[in-house]
Amino acid sequence: MQSTKNKVVNKGSTQNSEEFPLQMVKTAYPVPKKLFIFVPVLGLLAMALVFWLTPQRQQKMETEIAGIQSKPRRTDKLCEQYALVTARDGWYPCYNCGTETMIYLHAGEVWKYGKTCNGEKGRYPNGLPFDNLQYRIEYVGSEEECLVEEKRKIYNYAHLPENLKREIKLIRPPGNKIDK
Repeated sequence: MQSTKNKVVNKGSTQNSEEFPLQMVKTAYPVPKKLFIFVPVLGLLAMALVFWLTPQRQQKMETEIAGIQSKPRRTDKLCEQYALVTARDGWYPCYNCGTETMIYLHAGEVWKYGKTCNGEKGRYPNGLPFDNLQYRIEYVGSEEECLVEEKRKIYNYAHLPENLKREIKLIRPPGNKIDK
């Protein structure tokens, strides 16, 4: 088998691809090497701008976390930080959608983050707030640790891919009324 390092295969060629495993395509114009560096750097910069919290929200989150961590321990029980996740595509209540009261969510998307020290049955003794929601434990620890995890997840919800793909971006999950 010959090396194809310097060969150009024409579009009309009927040669077997096994005979020419590496095909080089000649372009009508030279592609600048700097472009291959510039495009990824520009993309990373754009992503960084999207994924940062505004200074005000970052400060608010840090202040609230510091407040949680400075208080004396409330309980020695193990607690859970959980997410209520959609089980099916459909319309769900939205407390953060401005004038809209419903939002279309796909299966597996977060509707609400929360914390409980009583488990799912203690937090929701009459069942979950709406049909087609699933209770998923995301973190187990002290009450303070779970409150901090809940707070981080609520504040960083704005950066989740499920939120970024929406036309109207939310600053917190649809089921969380406040940044609690």
